[in-house]
Amino acid sequence: MVHYHYGPSTASDAVPSSPPAIVSSPASSSLLLSPIRSTRRKERRNPSVTPRRFGRFFTPRSSLPSGRSVLGMLDGASVNNRQLASPMSFLSDPLSSDPLCPPSPSERLGVSGEHKRLLGETRAESAKRRRIAGDSQYGLQGLINGTIIEEDLTMTEGLSEDGAKAKETLESLGDRRKATLNLFFKASRSGSRGQEKSGLTPQRLFAADPKAPLQLEGYQPKPVRKFRDRGFESHLLDREHGFSLHHGRQHLSHPACDPRVETSSFYSRSNDLHHCVSSTGGGNTIPFSLASCHKASVTAIGDEQGCVRLFNTTLNDDLDDSKVDVYISVHDNAIMDLAFSQDDMRLATACGDRSGRILDVPTQTVAAELGGGHWDSLRQVAFQPGEAAGNVIASSDRAGRIQIWDLRCSSSPVNSFSCPSGIGQRDTSLEPLQAKGVNTIDNAHERTVQGNTSSASVTAIHWMPPGREHLLLSASEANASIKLWDTRYIKPRRQAEETPLAVTQEPRGHTWRSYGITSLALSSDAARLYAVCKDSTVYAYSTSHLMLGHAPELEDGATKRRPNGAHGLGPMYGFKHELFRAQSFYVKCDIRPGINGSSELLAVGSTDGCALLFPTDERYIRSAWAKRSHMAPEPSFATPSQSISTPSAFGSSATPLIPISRLGTPLIRGHSREVTTLSWSHDGKLVTASDDYIVRQWQQDEARARYLRQVGEFGGERHLAGWADVGDDWDTPDDDDE
Repeated sequence: MVHYHYGPSTASDAVPSSPPAIVSSPASSSLLLSPIRSTRRKERRNPSVTPRRFGRFFTPRSSLPSGRSVLGMLDGASVNNRQLASPMSFLSDPLSSDPLCPPSPSERLGVSGEHKRLLGETRAESAKRRRIAGDSQYGLQGLINGTIIEEDLTMTEGLSEDGAKAKETLESLGDRRKATLNLFFKASRSGSRGQEKSGLTPQRLFAADPKAPLQLEGYQPKPVRKFRDRGFESHLLDREHGFSLHHGRQHLSHPACDPRVETSSFYSRSNDLHHCVSSTGGGNTIPFSLASCHKASVTAIGDEQGCVRLFNTTLNDDLDDSKVDVYISVHDNAIMDLAFSQDDMRLATACGDRSGRILDVPTQTVAAELGGGHWDSLRQVAFQPGEAAGNVIASSDRAGRIQIWDLRCSSSPVNSFSCPSGIGQRDTSLEPLQAKGVNTIDNAHERTVQGNTSSASVTAIHWMPPGREHLLLSASEANASIKLWDTRYIKPRRQAEETPLAVTQEPRGHTWRSYGITSLALSSDAARLYAVCKDSTVYAYSTSHLMLGHAPELEDGATKRRPNGAHGLGPMYGFKHELFRAQSFYVKCDIRPGINGSSELLAVGSTDGCALLFPTDERYIRSAWAKRSHMAPEPSFATPSQSISTPSAFGSSATPLIPISRLGTPLIRGHSREVTTLSWSHDGKLVTASDDYIVRQWQQDEARARYLRQVGEFGGERHLAGWADVGDDWDTPDDDDE
């Protein structure tokens, strides 16, 4: 826009209505002018009522801008939106760090540092524009518009970045101080009028700055507990809902909903262990498998030399009393798995020499052989519960085959096995009978790598409870998918592949890579299925969701139906702990039914040299999640090596991740290497085996466990002992909680 200037004006608002007449010479002009009057008239002044004042008089006061614009807006919204200078700003611009150049009102009103730098560079060219903008009625708005115009002109002129930097380095700090002071006083004189004319609010000015942070980073609200510290009645109500914070042992003022109540009393003494030494000579041997009797305090140990030891789990105070008195040589290779029948009369073994055997426990001799059905080393063996009475066995191998054996189909004498209650004993002079396979599932699990499909090792099998004992669960090292089989169905000859009843989905988060399953455990009511996964997580499945919709195959006493490979749901939630790692397929799990009013406990081995206990009562899990339910979900994405760890995390806007519970308790100081296998005795004791050649039992005593946690290292009372690590706050007396 071209501006015309016709000389100084007596008033800031006086603008000539038409240009003056052009005269040719002073002589001619003097003839045309009228004579000068000698009398002085009344002084001409500006009108008292201008259009601007007239408009302000009839404008509602609510729509007019308020506040002291020169000193900055002091209302609540402006003060809260005012941004503090960051430490990086003092390093980026030497003028901003100068103590003689304080922040100006224009900076508070939204004039950025980039605009001030452009003003300093082009101060010679924009001096006239700033004077016009300062004398005009637009004030600060004209100044800001002039800054924007100068920025556009600088960009259109094509100045290079190197030239701009060179010009900035040549300017002295004193010149920049003058430009800043000039800007300060100019904004102070005309800031209020410019604010009124422009109609911009400080909120809009701050929102126009893209570099200004709009919210605090990393801020999270604290939990709002309405019933905290509000008396006895509030604690009782808190207890009913399961939201208690304190464990409590003696007083009702601290009601308990803490899972450590179930696990804090476990401990192990120095004489509650057995060091596995080779039975044939010197040297140590690694215990590979454990199995406990259902009605006696005996746990069988299978080692890497093919020997079975009977471990006595009764408490004894004599330090010289040995925990193992019976050694049975069964195989010439490592025993990978052991299983007792329901009446404890038979013990099945799975060996690495591709064979399995059935021991007659009363006579401690081999009564049957499971040979010829597998072409690779065995991994798991399990007796079928229910009416089979120890006659039906399932075994799996490394080649992906599952074999079903029935001892009743073999021709054998009556006294081949001992009878329960001492009615009859086995004839030890008889040769072991050869068991016959009644069903075979080949390639039960497969893996596909780069288009090549191969069989995968079946690392875990588990029968369903009586009533549904014809159903068999299996898992492999290929992925975290569990399959459900009907062992009564034998495939026809024209069928090339085996078809399971159902296949579960892999956990969310396994999209980058697959993780195998090492062990399976079923709850006592068969409502939950627990699987130990190689991603260091124990997943919990609902057995009712193994098949979706109407599933008559899962009913008790269901008729035989042709399987169709239905799809089931994935896990509902998982268990994790900072000391739980499953780095090998030897890490197993076992579950203890609830005894004496306590809940079920899931015991899991770990590569970190300790066993962990997870209470499976879901009231503990719901209570822990309820304390975090008020917090906003944080977005997180699954990576190839990352497991899902927050109960309210979402990997995307549509697919939620799996909630994780971290309410486990480690049993420390009991082992120094990887804890592989473990087993619960019938009376609630836990037996663990480790690669440090130690088999140890754990029992419950709250006073003894607390004493071991507090006695300290001096005195040697902790030597070869172990205890449950529940934290320092657990053993604090109730009187010290206040």
